[in-house]
Amino acid sequence: MLVIAPCLLSPYTVYRGAKGKDIAAARAVRELLGRHTQVEVLAYPCPEFILLGFPRPPATVEMYERLGLGEVAARVAAFIERVIVEENPQRVVLVGVKGSPTCAAFATTSGDPGGYPPRLIEEFKDLAKEERLQRARELARPFRPREGPGILFELLRRRVTGTYLDFDKDRITASVEALEAALR
Repeated sequence: MLVIAPCLLSPYTVYRGAKGKDIAAARAVRELLGRHTQVEVLAYPCPEFILLGFPRPPATVEMYERLGLGEVAARVAAFIERVIVEENPQRVVLVGVKGSPTCAAFATTSGDPGGYPPRLIEEFKDLAKEERLQRARELARPFRPREGPGILFELLRRRVTGTYLDFDKDRITASVEALEAALR
């Protein structure tokens, strides 16, 4: 069973809207899955989307913790765990997104939650796509990489045994090769 971040199948729920690399990554993953028709796929509900909707400004682990994402992530983790227990697959591969504050398996994003005024969430929803993309770049500039899983994957690591991977949208070919190897 492949447990995969939903934005790796359909990039349109990415926080700020799909960009070229998001679309390319999703196409590459879908193409790979077309060659692995025996693999059962569980694309779980996006915790960030459940909490804040679409579009939403970029955020770090600390910002999402402050906004209460932990409760949403716990519900999603319980759902994933239940499906795995009920379906009892031979093997489980869990694929997150490198840098995601929620769905990273190994490398997430960190930053000062104090620089994130709540009004920003509503203001961001009203921006046109090009404005959102520009504003997202500006907002994410002070973010920094941090070793460790995102909020959801931290919970999953305690509950679900399997092979964990981060899909790096900046290294699509290498990420597809790693996923291909894990599915063999």
